[in-house]
Amino acid sequence: MAALALHRHRRWLLFVLFFLVPVLSATGGLYVYGLLPAPVPRPEAPFGYAGYARALRHVKPDGDVDISALGRQRAELDAFVRSLASFSPHSHPELFAEAEEALAYWLNAHTALLLQAVVDGYPALESVKGPCAGSFFWSRSWPVGGQRLTLWALEHRILLREFADPRIHLALFRGTRGGPALEGVPFEPDFLDAQLNDATRRFMGDKRHVRLEGTTVHLAQVFKTRQEDFLAALPAGRSGNVLQFVWAFLPDTCTERYGCDTRSDLDRACGPALDRCQVAYLPEDETLPDAAVPPPR
Repeated sequence: MAALALHRHRRWLLFVLFFLVPVLSATGGLYVYGLLPAPVPRPEAPFGYAGYARALRHVKPDGDVDISALGRQRAELDAFVRSLASFSPHSHPELFAEAEEALAYWLNAHTALLLQAVVDGYPALESVKGPCAGSFFWSRSWPVGGQRLTLWALEHRILLREFADPRIHLALFRGTRGGPALEGVPFEPDFLDAQLNDATRRFMGDKRHVRLEGTTVHLAQVFKTRQEDFLAALPAGRSGNVLQFVWAFLPDTCTERYGCDTRSDLDRACGPALDRCQVAYLPEDETLPDAAVPPPR
């Protein structure tokens, strides 16, 4: 009897190793990459950003969010998230025929889903450092236009593969104070190019992201992790130096942010070819951008 039980145990173990584990791994991969199907519900109303724009009124001028107030008045945010399940450039390409329309959709979708996750987890998330790095965010998924998407899939499989625009890295809200700041208005197709340029300039003009000290330029971590994307955007003839991209979006003057570094500052320190400076990378402030909690000094 003992031998028979041992034989059955071995058979079960082999079944788990050679069948269940690969199936579960494959399913988990499909989930993370956003390749699992999702139902497409009947829409409640025509697609638009008006309600979502009202939800963004809780964003402060410095990019922090009144998360508590947004949680109390979340109906319009939730309605917009529900609309994402019914409409997307993948399920209704005729509604997003232009590239700007599709890109604006995905940028707004990512921010709205992230905000909903923040509201759902608040205030417990205040004690978590780097909320976007936590499993609470990256393990969650939403139905979006017939697909079940995680935030990872939306950013890496859709935004960064379908749109070769490095400004996305500097405009996409990631739920941290050290990342791109959240704007109080949606991305709009008609103004998208200007909005991306403005977001990139704001990012460059912030000492937390770009800081010149002598002949050392301190840059945000994104310039290291996504360096190839920034270099690929440089025009022909420019050297393979990420400072060339930084220079293009640095302000000429610091009228909006006192004490920022300008193009002229970079020219004087690094030379016309920007090759006399070394680059160092700054740690990122991973605290939640909660307007109720002051940023760490």
